[in-house]
Amino acid sequence: MLLSVVLTNLNEGATIVEFISRCSAALNKLKQDFGIDGEMIFVDDHSKDFSPHLIKEAIQNDKRIRLLQMTRQMGRDICFFAGLKVAKGDLVITMDSDLQDPPELFEELVKLWKTTQADVVNTHMVERHGETLYKRIMLKLSYRILSASYPFKYSVDCGNFKLLTRRAVNEILKSGEVDPYFRAYTDWIGLKQAYLPFKRQPRFAGETNFSLGGPRSYLEFFRAWTHFSYFPLHLPFFLGSLFLLGALWSGFSVLKNFNQNSLLLAIVSFGFSALFYIVWLFGFYIRQVHTATRNRPHYIVNEQVNLEGH
Repeated sequence: MLLSVVLTNLNEGATIVEFISRCSAALNKLKQDFGIDGEMIFVDDHSKDFSPHLIKEAIQNDKRIRLLQMTRQMGRDICFFAGLKVAKGDLVITMDSDLQDPPELFEELVKLWKTTQADVVNTHMVERHGETLYKRIMLKLSYRILSASYPFKYSVDCGNFKLLTRRAVNEILKSGEVDPYFRAYTDWIGLKQAYLPFKRQPRFAGETNFSLGGPRSYLEFFRAWTHFSYFPLHLPFFLGSLFLLGALWSGFSVLKNFNQNSLLLAIVSFGFSALFYIVWLFGFYIRQVHTATRNRPHYIVNEQVNLEGH
C-alpha cells in the first residue's frame, strides 16, 4: 500500500527543511508500524523565495519526494487538484507545508481510517494557537455561515489537512471545474466521513501568505459561499419583500390620511420591490447557467446491489 502526501508550498523557505525532516520521519514510522510506503508531492505555487531549490536538494537525498511547479500563482485549491492528479497512493493526505498541521498525526489518521473505513478522514481543529481573537471569531463565523448555506453537511472547523481514500480522490477528480473549492468538495461527494480532533499549532517560522481582514480574505469567503450555495441569489427576494411591505404600509397611510409624501414613498417602494423581484427571477436563469458550467458529476453512486450485467 502507498500513501501519497500532497503538499502546497508558497514561499515557505523558512519551514521547508524542518517540514521535510518531520514528514520523512512520519512516513518512516508508517512504514515500520503498518508496512505502508510513502511519497511526498510538493506542489509549488510559483514561490518567489528559495523553497523550490531546497525541495530539489531534498529530492537528491530522498527519492520519495516529488515536485510540481506552477508557471504562475494558481491558488491553493488548484494546487491540491494538480497534486491529486499525479498522486499514485491508495491513500492520500492533503496539507500545507507551514507546519501548523503536524505530520506526526499521519499515524493517527491512518488508525482512524482503519477503524472507521471512512473515505474522508478530516482533522477537526478544537483549538487554534498563535492566532488573534479576531481571526478565530471570524473563522468560526465563516464556517457556520457556509454550513448553514450549503445543501450538504459541511465539516465545520476542518481545514485542508485530511486523509482521502483512492475512491474519494477518483470522485473528486471527476470534477471539471476550472475554479474548484477543494475544502468543501470533499464533503460534497457525500462519502463517509470521520473526524480526528487536534490542536492547531502556530507557524513554525516565517509569515502567513493569507492575512485575514484584507480584501483577499473577503473575496475568498464569497468565492467559497457561492461555490455550493445559491442563497445569495435569493437576497433580492428578501429585499423586494421589505420594499413591498414598505409600499403596503405607505399605501395604507395614504388611504387613511392622504398626503403626497406617503403616496410618493408608496410608489417608489413598490417600484424598488418590482425591480428586486425581477432581479430574483433572473437569478433562477443564472443558477441554471451556473450549474451547467460547473461541470460537476450529476450523481455519485455509493453502492450497487444485483446490477451485474445491467
